[in-house]
Amino acid sequence: MWLATLIVKKSILHRYQSINQALQDAEVGDSIEIRDGIYEESFEISKRLTLYGKGDVTITGAVFIRYHTHVEMRNLRFSKGKGIYIKGDLQLENCIIEQQMVNTQVTVKFGTLMMKNVDIIASPINQFGIRIDQGSSVMLMDSTIQQHSKAQIIIQNSDISLSKCMLLEGAMNGIFAIRNVTMTIEDCEFYGHEKAQIIAASSNISLVNTVIHEGKDLGIQILNGTKLTIDQCDIKHHVGTNIVVHESELIATDSTIAHSQMNGVYIGEKSKAVIYDCRLLEHMKPQLFIENSKAEIRKCHITKGATSGITIFNEADVNINECHIHHHSQFHIIVDASGLVLDQCSLQYGEAGGIYGNDHAKITIKNCHIQHVKSHQIYMTNARLFANNCMFNHIVGNGITCIDAIVEVKDSNFSYCQQSPYSIFGCDKSMGRIENCEVEETERTFLAMTNQSLLEIINNRLPDVKTIAVVQEQSQLYIRGFVTIGKCQHDASSRIIQTDIQRATKEKVQQMVDTIRQRANERNGK
Repeated sequence: MWLATLIVKKSILHRYQSINQALQDAEVGDSIEIRDGIYEESFEISKRLTLYGKGDVTITGAVFIRYHTHVEMRNLRFSKGKGIYIKGDLQLENCIIEQQMVNTQVTVKFGTLMMKNVDIIASPINQFGIRIDQGSSVMLMDSTIQQHSKAQIIIQNSDISLSKCMLLEGAMNGIFAIRNVTMTIEDCEFYGHEKAQIIAASSNISLVNTVIHEGKDLGIQILNGTKLTIDQCDIKHHVGTNIVVHESELIATDSTIAHSQMNGVYIGEKSKAVIYDCRLLEHMKPQLFIENSKAEIRKCHITKGATSGITIFNEADVNINECHIHHHSQFHIIVDASGLVLDQCSLQYGEAGGIYGNDHAKITIKNCHIQHVKSHQIYMTNARLFANNCMFNHIVGNGITCIDAIVEVKDSNFSYCQQSPYSIFGCDKSMGRIENCEVEETERTFLAMTNQSLLEIINNRLPDVKTIAVVQEQSQLYIRGFVTIGKCQHDASSRIIQTDIQRATKEKVQQMVDTIRQRANERNGK
């Protein structure tokens, strides 16, 4: 079948001087070439056609693409018209859509839109750049959407993918995904929105190699069962928190989350998170705040925060593995009424302390290295601590302090203890065990016990410690293994008991009693 090209030009020498004239005569599959000019007309297309501009072509009316209709348009400018409405299938390339005289510049319902190299530019009356609904599918490539008063893109019950696009300087959101949205964003940039740059509820979102920055509020906010996956992204420089997760799931890999005036990542309200091989740095509030949620943090660098590195709060359950956490002005990790397992991590160079546990926190640390903090390396109050195979080095203040706590420390090393009036290990109204640990030479007291504390030290290597223990205020220390008792001190209300020696003494006394009885029996027999 022969396909025609109909030419539209504002000239009395041409057959078609308006787009509508050409549409009336065009057959399915034909092309319409639109020459230079401003075309002040609205039109609808209900057959498969291609429209393209040649020269400077501006259309100022409304455009309707009807159901089950495939249309291609390119090299056109839609300016100060009545919007573009898509219920069929539209491919738009090398176009400008600007300042439509309606709230929404492009509307897609029950339709499909593919845009490549398209700019959508708002006037003050344009609330939305693109509105997508009713099971539509949209693909945007190499396009820019900017300066809308509500959302650059609002979408629900539909699919969208963006590649190499920019969403810039909206008065509210970059993308607002209301519900049941599947979204893929790759190689894109979001910049300068007044509210959350991306907000999504009950949706599935994937971001790859995307930059989201310089927002006046939040970077990304997800809620109500949304799943967000980010990989190789930069999310930074927001006035609010960079990523907020409510009742949703976050999977972040190989990404940088940095430089906000609030948190780096907030995970709350029974959410789940996996953060792997990421960098969190230079936030004014805790870099990672986890509340009443489950999280796994692995192979991350968390550094240079103005407060704490990680705050775990309100029955959260967190595993941190192979991470480097350093240079914070408050404790590197704060755990309140929550559980933490810390494995193969390094905590160092803190203006305050290493780990703070409070309010029934349960903290397990394994194979970790804590050093160069100016206060407590570990501070526990009304909490539980289990430490195994750890190194506590360059101790300035207290190494471990326990108040009303339960503690067990095994197979660990305390070294490079700087001169201080504080003990390396302090217990107040606490109980527990120190086993198979080694303390290098120090002038400091290793263990201080007060306020009815009860502690057992077993097979520890303390040969070069000047004072092993000071036990006061009705406290009790049980010692198993060789310890020079002269290096331990206690007041009149407290006790130090060397259980192995006491056991040996009891056995010797029993032997003497048995011998006396035997000799008495022998004499009576005679």
